Amino acid sequence: MQGVSYTRFLLYGFFAYATIFMLWSLLAAYGMNYGWGAQIASYVVTGIAIAAATRALDIVSPQTALLCGAGWVSLHALLDALYVAPTAGFGPFLTSYVWIAYAIVFFSPVATVLYMKLLKQPAPAQ
Repeated sequence: MQGVSYTRFLLYGFFAYATIFMLWSLLAAYGMNYGWGAQIASYVVTGIAIAAATRALDIVSPQTALLCGAGWVSLHALLDALYVAPTAGFGPFLTSYVWIAYAIVFFSPVATVLYMKLLKQPAPAQ
């Protein structure tokens, strides 16, 4: 990954995972971790956390963003295996919710980079 510090890459990937994990802990503590509302909130927070991590790393290339997304999916899957599997087993890996979240982690860096490029485009002349 061109121009990206691996330490910062891992740090921001862990930050995003911790943000998502804290949301689920908060929802579970108040019994609100079931239903579509919890899933949508989780997806939105996942996208925002990954977009913030992408912006913090100053990634400008879609190719680098794609590599970051793949790396963060790998990191999140490893952390899920480390933290979630011992208590909940590997059943959560078989649900569509987890794979949708992984897809959001994978595609959010590219979407963030393309969105930032779109914002920097000059307005069309009239």
